[in-house]
Amino acid sequence: MTINDFLKKIESDIKISNKDYNSDDFYYMLKYLGVKKNKGLVSDIEVFYNDFLKSLNDSLVKYDTRKLNYKENATYYIAFNTLKKADFREAVKVYFPVKYEYMISALKTTFMYLIRNSIKATVKFHVKATNEGIVIRFYNKKDIRPFINYCNNNFILKDLLEKSNPFIATIYGIGLVNDDNTINTYMGTLSDLLQDYFHYLKGNNILDKTSDLGFLDYIMKRKDNEEDDIVKFNISAVVRNVISILNHESPINEKDLI
Repeated sequence: MTINDFLKKIESDIKISNKDYNSDDFYYMLKYLGVKKNKGLVSDIEVFYNDFLKSLNDSLVKYDTRKLNYKENATYYIAFNTLKKADFREAVKVYFPVKYEYMISALKTTFMYLIRNSIKATVKFHVKATNEGIVIRFYNKKDIRPFINYCNNNFILKDLLEKSNPFIATIYGIGLVNDDNTINTYMGTLSDLLQDYFHYLKGNNILDKTSDLGFLDYIMKRKDNEEDDIVKFNISAVVRNVISILNHESPINEKDLI
């Protein structure tokens, strides 16, 4: 699904139902877009992760963990070699949208890669299926390209990966975005912008004008008018990704990845 396909579908749904989509609606819609709701591996992922943490306790690896929610709604974070006050703006968030059935093996491979190469990163994953798969925040940009190349050289990515949501630009199917993460995330900012965009269109009775270029124009104007530095940083990340997708360009300056 392209950005334009997604926007046109929302336009059609609004015309039919007259529903006012809010930010949460967009957030969850994009998170599960194209993915069948599946919780069948929750217990297996929990067992794998707990066993992995036990093995780390017997090692010299520096790590920190966090958990949100419980049971089939659990989201886990594990940070390797990072400081709690890391600079999010200098980091890059990488979406490794692995298919649910491969989640355990992909997590193991990701963890081992980060540990073996002493990489500063935080890994986020859900125990149920989403199109985000494994999300890795790399704190040094130079670590990103080797990871992407490793994945591309060691996996048949077209068979391994889900399609990420259409607003995340990719390299070999692996997504890259920036966000400040202190006030909002990339996905949270994107969801807010989509809510405001459709409220603007509906309020001005111009839903028929819905388009990817129209959305880009709207968020570029929002960026230019935004006074909060952090919010502006996150909006700029969305603008950069949309431009990259529409122009079929890399979402990150290749010089920054070397």
